[in-house]
Amino acid sequence: MTEYSIVLLVCLAVILVLAILIYISSRSQASALAGICEVRQTLNQILANSQDIEHSLRQQRRVLYDAHKRISTVTKGV
Repeated sequence: MTEYSIVLLVCLAVILVLAILIYISSRSQASALAGICEVRQTLNQILANSQDIEHSLRQQRRVLYDAHKRISTVTKGV
């Protein structure tokens, strides 16, 4: 083998290794993006649930406030 063919084989090996590394990194990047999307969807669901809870608490607070006003009016009149 000549020196030229050895250099050519080494260059091809380096190109092959780089192609494999690029392929692996793109796969891991795609899986990382998929994981981020799953986390985002989960956070959106949690946010929607917490907004429902806050809405329910506001309604309960209003009902309790109205009941308190009516009870305090009745007890003051007695």
